[in-house]
Amino acid sequence: MKSRHLLDSFRFAFEGLVHAFHVDWHLRYIVLCAAVVLMLSVFANSTRVEVLLLFVAATLVVMAELLNRAVEAVVDLASPEIHPTARVAKDVAAAAVLVAIVCALLIVAGVFTQAPTLDALRGTGDRPRPHFLHVLVVGLITVIVAVVLAKLWQGHWNLARGGMISAHSALAFFCFVSVCFLTTDIVIWALAFVPAVLVAQSRVQAGIHSVREVLIGAAVALLAGWLLYGLLPMRGGG
Repeated sequence: MKSRHLLDSFRFAFEGLVHAFHVDWHLRYIVLCAAVVLMLSVFANSTRVEVLLLFVAATLVVMAELLNRAVEAVVDLASPEIHPTARVAKDVAAAAVLVAIVCALLIVAGVFTQAPTLDALRGTGDRPRPHFLHVLVVGLITVIVAVVLAKLWQGHWNLARGGMISAHSALAFFCFVSVCFLTTDIVIWALAFVPAVLVAQSRVQAGIHSVREVLIGAAVALLAGWLLYGLLPMRGGG
């Protein structure tokens, strides 16, 4: 039945993405590798163009893997039994993923093998410090990936509700850490801390998460913040 509402289209797309995460281990590894590469881009003080190229490379591989999964599902539906043509369809779809991965690896190599990038990773060189928005976006992506993979590892298939880690608490506390990075004003820290606590409390009161799961979410956020902010002399960087 054709969807009549735009929100329904987004919901169906999200359900498709969740299903892909459930059944496709390759997609999980791809997303994990993408998060690691993006984190390295922060430590390498990558430029905006380099970060954009890395985002494009990661998106390209994820899209190829999703399309590969869709082709496999359609082929299995149309040809439940082994058939040479069905095998060709699956092999060609897998080849598309391989081409995307090779392209992404070339982009990653091109970004991280430059002399300024290598100097930045070694802690030397004079590259400008990463922009705050660069670190914020990478941090949010890292937290989301960590939460999703932890839920799947636990065997919790509802990524939007419940699970080992409270995603809402993790994101709220990472935003709190980000605010702490932006300013040294303790009053502003307190104003940012209160909403994070309220978000965590609401998850517990609603019975969606336990206190332990909320605390783990906060710990994940604090760890990500320490890695991205605490290890980098970035205050005031732009």
